[in-house]
Amino acid sequence: MRFILLCLLLGSALSLSAQSRSFQLIDGDTGQPVPYATIQTGPREGTISNEEGFFSLNLQLIETVAISCMGYRSEEKSAGDLMALNGPIKLQPAAINLNEVRLTNRTPTANEILQLVRSNLDKNYVYTGQGFRIFYRESEHMQFDALDLELEKASDLSREALAQADARLGRLASDIVKSNPRKYLDFNGTIAISSDSTKVLRLENATELVDHHRDYSLDQIEERARNIVLSHLDTTKTYKVKTGIFKIEDSLSMAEDWDEDSGSDSTELSYLRNKSGGLLDDASWKDGTLLKELLDGDAYRYHFIKATYFDGNYVYAVGFEPDRRKAKFEGVLYVDAASYAVLKADYGYARGRRGEKVNLKLLLGIKYIENMYSGTVIYKRNFNNTYSPYYIQKENGNYVYIHRDFKFIENSPSRKKVRFDFLLEGGVREREALLVSPMEPSEISALLTYSQPKKIKIRSLERYEPTIWQETQVIEPLEEMKNFRVSPE
Repeated sequence: MRFILLCLLLGSALSLSAQSRSFQLIDGDTGQPVPYATIQTGPREGTISNEEGFFSLNLQLIETVAISCMGYRSEEKSAGDLMALNGPIKLQPAAINLNEVRLTNRTPTANEILQLVRSNLDKNYVYTGQGFRIFYRESEHMQFDALDLELEKASDLSREALAQADARLGRLASDIVKSNPRKYLDFNGTIAISSDSTKVLRLENATELVDHHRDYSLDQIEERARNIVLSHLDTTKTYKVKTGIFKIEDSLSMAEDWDEDSGSDSTELSYLRNKSGGLLDDASWKDGTLLKELLDGDAYRYHFIKATYFDGNYVYAVGFEPDRRKAKFEGVLYVDAASYAVLKADYGYARGRRGEKVNLKLLLGIKYIENMYSGTVIYKRNFNNTYSPYYIQKENGNYVYIHRDFKFIENSPSRKKVRFDFLLEGGVREREALLVSPMEPSEISALLTYSQPKKIKIRSLERYEPTIWQETQVIEPLEEMKNFRVSPE
């Protein structure tokens, strides 16, 4: 009897797990993946297809699914239709005749469309007093083009010991360059915005994927190389530290100042609140935001691209590019032809434009260039005919060059010296994404009274575990995240 009961329970568990399935959207003409399609599973529930066109659903929790994407005909499928699928879902491109979207006897110009967008901002978008259910994902990837760690001189080391220490640094540098380090952070919860500066986050779940054996942030590289150097210094002594022409520290204690941090599995809630709240700020049209800057007709010029279609709405696609030196971005704004709300905004650095730049390569051995910044924001109409963000994605990257030599001088009559050379060249890519659904007013009021803890726990994983998010609408991970594994010690 117990055996039969166990089999029934196991069968039920397997059946439940089997109801969660992944699907792919492709273009019905070209067969190419369709990214950023809206997958609506309820009035305030849904997900989005990722860059590879994939999304996942727990079919036990839904009855029907509405699929819509800019430029395609909308589709509606039942849970039974999805269960019976054997292959990708093909979306058919929606050809729109420009005459269909004319609300007057002529088509407005790009500048006229943008003027109507500006005049309708306050009516179409509300920022404060809002609350959202959110799912956030951050991924970070560091690529090393060059990394040289060299112990050049140690006055109290034999030639053999110096060679051994230098070889250890060389092996560390080689391992780091080959490591291809990546990090992933996921969390979900609810967030309320009571004012521009006040946000309340109630966290439900947070996980991280990071291989701590291959966690080679700049701080980690410095720490691991430094520990090798430390093995050749007297921890009972203090040292002067000089780099180039600068003296950094006059009485640095190896034992006290450079003890290795044991780390922690918790983090400040404010860090996660700033991450998710920052993306919501990026998706707003208030003064000082990038999106509001893109509407500056003195800095940008606009051109009409085409008429298209999104979720039952006729849409104007308007391109923009820099018209003044201070402007940096180019992209496309997709504007509803009736309300003149922006339904989707795509932007990125224009050709030849960059972000922050610091070039002190000759003087200090430092060069930094912010060489990538792009984003996509998709909005959805609310019941009161205002619009809220549904999906926000931002990606940025930078080039970093650091070449410094460090000289450790013992504070003693002998003034023993150790000189260490550090050269790093590479780049960091960071991508953030936020899936958003609006909350009911009563839920927002309750959230605003929530007492936020200072710190929260983040669960470390060895691989992506979709069962953690079984009852949560999430962003389907890309293949690189699905294939991530923590290496054995």
